[in-house]
Amino acid sequence: MPKFPAFLFILLVCMALIAGCSIQTPPANRPAPTTQVVTPSATTVPYGPIKEVSIIASSFDPAILSIRPGTTVVWTNEDRINHRIEHLPELPSDKLLFRSESLSPGQSFSYTFTQPGRYKYGDPQQAGGRTSLVIVE
Repeated sequence: MPKFPAFLFILLVCMALIAGCSIQTPPANRPAPTTQVVTPSATTVPYGPIKEVSIIASSFDPAILSIRPGTTVVWTNEDRINHRIEHLPELPSDKLLFRSESLSPGQSFSYTFTQPGRYKYGDPQQAGGRTSLVIVE
């Protein structure tokens, strides 16, 4: 007879463990969790057209870009090394308009051009790096 109470005790413990391992489903009115991907950018969300420039093998593709005011240019580093994007003012009186942080492969930088003009830019991290041009008409 002493085996029965021990068996009953073990059976009750097992049933309690099984009951505690049940799967609970969320209520129907609770929204499912979502994730948000954030991409580093120098500006807020663009409000006009977007043109893309790839950085490949220490050069920019396309090298010359003609756009209209309000266009956002997005530079994406598709090279294996880090690069920066920097406006290269032609006159000492011209102010620096944009400068990115060092962009790792796959990272992007964007700038929205609002005024007509010719804007040279380049990668100051690359000694003798190529310069490119954005023409805003």
